Amino acid sequence: MKVTIPKRIPEMEDIGDGIFKIVLPQPFYAPNNIYLYEGNDGLTLIDSGYIESIPMLQASLKTKGFSFKDIRHIIYTHNHLDHISSALVLKSYAKNVTYYGYRAMADGVGNYLESMLLFEEATEDLFHKAFGDKEELDRILAESRKGWRQFFSKFGETKKGDPVLRIDVAIDHNDSLELGGRLFRFLHTPGHNLYHITPVDPSTGVYFSGDLIIANLTAIYSEMDGNLGDYYFTLSKLLEEPIKRMLPAHGSEIEDPKKTITLVKKTLSILEKGVLRRLREGESDLKVLMEAAIGKKVHNGGHLPTALGLVYSIIQKLVLEGQIRIEKRENGYEVFHIVP
Repeated sequence: MKVTIPKRIPEMEDIGDGIFKIVLPQPFYAPNNIYLYEGNDGLTLIDSGYIESIPMLQASLKTKGFSFKDIRHIIYTHNHLDHISSALVLKSYAKNVTYYGYRAMADGVGNYLESMLLFEEATEDLFHKAFGDKEELDRILAESRKGWRQFFSKFGETKKGDPVLRIDVAIDHNDSLELGGRLFRFLHTPGHNLYHITPVDPSTGVYFSGDLIIANLTAIYSEMDGNLGDYYFTLSKLLEEPIKRMLPAHGSEIEDPKKTITLVKKTLSILEKGVLRRLREGESDLKVLMEAAIGKKVHNGGHLPTALGLVYSIIQKLVLEGQIRIEKRENGYEVFHIVP
């Protein structure tokens, strides 16, 4: 991949408390928010975006007189490709960077491309569960595979990339580190993702919340690496934190963090009750339950796996509680029934 200046340069916006924000578009899902500080030894970044966004990141840094050589620290909230895949190539251009991530992520991911093949497989399993109509399933699978091929092709375009994920400093829950003259505290905040961490700036009360909360909702990849039980626990623990500002990886700043966290917990409870109410009316499948909970428009764009994963995480919880049962049919398709 050739790192070149794109036609449209994202703004490097000063958002207060010494923090800059760069919004990087990507070919799927919502644009990524990259947050950064200027420290006494260079720049510290929270995530670095999708592999295809590297030229936009470079161009945005240049608007303030910075380049890749000024980056000294990159903290990764988790290992999803829209947050971390740029690292596979970026480390060839930003030579003096130290990479930080959750210890289990550092130990467990290894070859990133191989881990994403497993992620693709899990996504397809979710589609098989949701879509009983073969024609519709084939269309969804074709669209999904096209997106994955685009990601793998972007890595294949460069001769400088290394598929092995590099994490130089492994982080544990409640660790504190001084980076560029600024103290960071790190919370392990699983739920959306097994390896998810939330970097905290204790001096300002700023919490970089990654993908924990997006537009008053969440994304839980139940079939892949998320867990609804972990997510509830994470939200409850965050309510005990002295949060002043919450900066998510997608969308606008969370204006009232505590109120929003409470609202997300309430919304999940409402969704759970809605699933049970629908199943009391008769058997149903994941597609129908997802559409009833979130709407049919979610079929457009890259939000479908996220929406299906969220609802399926609720299904799994209700199955474990003995409230519903799963009937498995041909080709992995599933139908759900209330337990009398």
